[in-house]
This record gives sequence, structure tokens and C-alpha cells, in this order.
Amino acid sequence: MNLKPYFLLLILILGCKKEVIPLPEAAVLIGPENNNSCTTALPIDAAQSQVTFDWELALNSDSYQLVIQDLTTGTQTLEATFRVSETTVLKSGRPYSWWVISKSERTEEVAKSEVWSFYLEGVQEESHLPFPAKLISPNPNELVKLENGKFTFRWEGLDLDGDIASYDFYLGEDPESLILKSSRLTNSLVSITLESDTYYYWKIYTRDQIENGSNSQINVFKTEP
Repeated sequence: MNLKPYFLLLILILGCKKEVIPLPEAAVLIGPENNNSCTTALPIDAAQSQVTFDWELALNSDSYQLVIQDLTTGTQTLEATFRVSETTVLKSGRPYSWWVISKSERTEEVAKSEVWSFYLEGVQEESHLPFPAKLISPNPNELVKLENGKFTFRWEGLDLDGDIASYDFYLGEDPESLILKSSRLTNSLVSITLESDTYYYWKIYTRDQIENGSNSQINVFKTEP
């Protein structure tokens, strides 16, 4: 029996087998710590501080992109690095969020870490600005079902001083002209009457006891027909 054709077929099958490329894994963040004030920052002057960001080595990753978002303005800063630590200068007296994107030269797939937030202390900071509220329900681009024509919105507030006084709820069909629907809410939920089959945008303004405040991001959703 001539086994040569079978060996040739086996070699051909093995040669055509697609290489499995390991995907980069998400980095584990170390610091600045989540939902805390950044006490390790090095003040440069009254307006700026030098902040060091640290995370653990992510498997199957060759490089990283550090993303820092100013939660007051929404502006993002991107820092590319091959290390697991990066230092940058930020404006003091503001809340920030940050995360890390893991990358590999062998694939275009990337992995995103958790998103952490911190407050960068200013000089002689007497009171912290509230963190922008985290919008919980509805989710971005969610198709929601109304109950008796209403929907209950939910969010989460955070302030390092623990002195959140109230929230303002804004809603509209145009993100550029949201309307104040409920003001001075003391709970982090509100039930609002909505039209069916309609796109809506919403945000929350958080206010502390000395009238410091912050706006959340604006999310969009649609009601069912």
C-alpha cells in the first residue's frame, strides 16, 4: 500500500491550518485609585500637578494607550507608551477618569481596562466638585419600553465630600437644547412621561451644598413604538 499520498495530504492540511493569534488582555489598573482624591500628584504650581498613572502588565500586549478624560470639559488626552507607567501634567482642582487600551503588533484587536475616576486636588482645596453623575438607566442607544406612558430614569452620584445636595434632570429631542424637566431632586431617580417611537437625549446636573456642580455626559435612547 502506497502511504505517500496520505502523508502528502496530512502535510497539506497541517500547512493550511490557520495560526491562532493570542489577543491582548485588559490591563489591571493600579493608580490613581478609583473614586478617590489623587494624593500622589506632584504640584507644579497653583493650577497644575504632575500625575503618574500605573497599571499591571497585560498578557499578549506590546504597547498601551493611556486615555485620560477631564470630566469637567469632556476633553480626552491620549498617551501612547510601551511601559506600564506614564506621567503627565493635568489641571488641578478637577475630576478625571482614565483607562488603558492594550495593543499587540500581531493583531488589530485591542482590550480596554476598567474605567477609573479620581479627583486631582488643587492648592488649599476646601471643597471638591461633585463627580459627573453616572447614567445607569436607560443605557446608551437602548430601546426602552414605557409603563403607562412613563419611564423611570436612574443615575449614580459621587462627591468626595459626601455633600451632594440635589440633582437637575434634563431631557429633550435635541442634544443641543435639552430642557430642565425636574430640579432639586434629592433622589437619584425620576419618572417622566414620554412619547412612544421617539429619540430622546438626557443628562444630570449634580449640585453640592455650596452650589458647586457638574454635568454628566449626554446619552441617547429610543422609546418603543
